[in-house]
This record gives sequence, structure tokens and C-alpha cells, in this order.
Amino acid sequence: MSAGRARAWAVRLLFLAVVLGCAAWSLDGRWHEVGDAVRRVHPVPLAGAVLLTCVGLLATSVVWRRTLAAFGYAVPPREARSVFFTSQLGKYVPGAVWAIGVQARLAARHHVPVRVTITTALVFTGIHLLTAGLLGGVLVAADLAPAPGPRWLGVLAAAGCALGLVPAVSRRLLRRAAGADLAVGWREPLAVVGLMALTWTAYALALLLLVEDRSPRSLAALAGAFALGYVAGVLVVVAPAGLGAREATFVAVLSPLTGLPMATAVALLARVVHTVADLLVAAATWRPARPAATPVGEAAGATTGVAGAVPGGAGREMSVATGRVPAHDDDRL
Repeated sequence: MSAGRARAWAVRLLFLAVVLGCAAWSLDGRWHEVGDAVRRVHPVPLAGAVLLTCVGLLATSVVWRRTLAAFGYAVPPREARSVFFTSQLGKYVPGAVWAIGVQARLAARHHVPVRVTITTALVFTGIHLLTAGLLGGVLVAADLAPAPGPRWLGVLAAAGCALGLVPAVSRRLLRRAAGADLAVGWREPLAVVGLMALTWTAYALALLLLVEDRSPRSLAALAGAFALGYVAGVLVVVAPAGLGAREATFVAVLSPLTGLPMATAVALLARVVHTVADLLVAAATWRPARPAATPVGEAAGATTGVAGAVPGGAGREMSVATGRVPAHDDDRL
């Protein structure tokens, strides 16, 4: 093995060790609670919860790939899953930049500039926040999930998040974030919302397998609590993978319905299930480093409708959705 490959493997192993260490640290001092919570659930529903969570995660990888393609860079599905899920492990390291940093490094093998990768990651996070806020707000406003505050706040949150998903609004936000005039119609936002609906449904069904009450009312409460907990976890950027903030919000929303002990147990189980699912999909989709993929302009036009988006051609143009924007190779932050 060459010195370069040995260094690359050393970096990968160090990254994995840090991720596993931080994931274990996130539950430090609560392992007895986790053990008690796991023992309450039969192994079959627990395994089913992990599999459903994996389904939700796979749907998010499609959202990430479609978002990247909307900026003119199409990565083959298998390679995209490898980049996405490997980089997602970085969220377990304290700080808000590790996942994006790893993602930028891996995506660079496919001719994706750092600026585009960072913008894609921010838009991807925004999609999660908007759809989670919409789901949580609707369920709270409809009295299907316990309200952490006045129900009119749920109505306001749902309306604001729905507005953020309107193409005219998202187009302006994307234009500012990407530094390019991207054309976005209704088709892409609807497809993304559909994928995110699958994601949140899978997550909620996974939680439903962890509780005794599996009624529709319980499903709605779990979905609302998890969605609002996700929003809180993302907004507290210093917490690795939303540690603490997500669980606190989840328990606060769910405990009026289930009681504090049960809500706490489900919150801990949800953390364990998502951590295991993240590790499983990362291991299943990981691919060794390969030579850089063919630029989008040569290979992706037939699959995504992006034409002529060869990075490096100042003055060239690429078609995105229904419009054309100048191509750029700005690889700076």
C-alpha cells in the first residue's frame, strides 16, 4: 500500500473513531436509562424501527441529490449516497461544520465546487426545517399533537413554513444563497415535499413501534413531537446531532400525553435508533475513493436535464429546471 493510500485510510479510521466516540459520549451517564428503555421493547419492533428509520434516511439522500442537481451538478445515485451518508456522520462531532466539511471534500471528487456543496447543504437543512415546522405546526394547530405553547403559534409556524416552500419565495432565497439566477418551478418543490413526507412518516412509524399505544392519535403525537424536536435540535447548532435540545423538546411536547417517564424513554430510544440507522446506511453505502466522476456537462444532461454544466467554463451556461444560469467554478467559501 502506498504512503498516500495509507494516510487516506488513517484519516478515515480516525474520523470513524471520533464519530463513534462522540456518539457514545452523547449518551454518557445515561446508559442505564438506555438499557432500561431497550429492555421494554421487543427485539422485532426495535429492529423494525431501525429499518423504517433507514427508509427515511434514504429518502433524505434523494432530496440532497436532487438539490445538488438543481445547482447543475448531478452525481450518480450510488456515489451520491456514499458522499451523503459518510458526511452525515460528521454531525455527531460537536460543532456545526464537520458534516458540511466532509461533504465538501467528498463531493469535490465529482467536480462539485465547495461553494455549491455548502449551498446545497444549507438548502437541504432548510428543506428539513420547513417541512418539519409545517408538519409540527399543522398537528399542533389541529390539536392532534400536544401544544408546547398557544395553538395559534402552530398556525403561524405552519403558514410561515408553507410560504417558504412556495417557488417564488424559494427562488429568491436560492438566488441569494447560490449567487446565480436559478429557475425553480412547482414540480421540484412538490417532489421534495413528497420525499420529505415519506421521511417524516417513516420516522413517526418507527417511533410508533417503540410504544405500547399504537393508535392514530399516538402516531400524530409522536410525529409532531419528533418534528418540533428536530427543529430545536437544528437551531441549537453547537449540539452534536441536536443532542439535548431535540430530546428536551420531544419530551416537553409528548409528556402531557404519555407522562414524563414514557416520553423520556421514547426520546432516548429514538436517539439510539437514529444513531444505529446512521451508522448502518453509512456502512452499507460507503464506497472506496475512486477517480473523479465525469463532469455533469458530459454525463448528467440525459438524467437530470442539466446541459453544459462543465465546471471551469466561465461564461458557459447550464440549464436548471426551466431556465439557464451562468456556470461558475468558484471553489471558495
